[in-house]
Amino acid sequence: MKSLTLIILLFGISTAAIASQSYNVEVTKKGFEPSRIEVNTGEKLILNITRKVKTTCAKKITVPSENIEKDLPFNKTVSIVFTPNKKGEISFGCAMKQMLGGVIFVK
Repeated sequence: MKSLTLIILLFGISTAAIASQSYNVEVTKKGFEPSRIEVNTGEKLILNITRKVKTTCAKKITVPSENIEKDLPFNKTVSIVFTPNKKGEISFGCAMKQMLGGVIFVK
């Protein structure tokens, strides 16, 4: 019985360790859509970002608090992966800080 309990506990821990949240974000004429994303603390976050407009300043995305900056080629999906470790707001947007960005609400 003890070994069964241990297996269940280990399975629960490994399941929690691989929990992740994935969101598709598009760069359009309106900015980053959706511009508001809610996520859980301690779970891996995957943002799949696709730039859908050719003329834009959002040819790069930045998540300043996470020290992330990536190129956004036209019509190609770029994934950003990180784990938010504290509650609050994480801002993201174009690297030039001109394009309407978004906010990730960490609960």
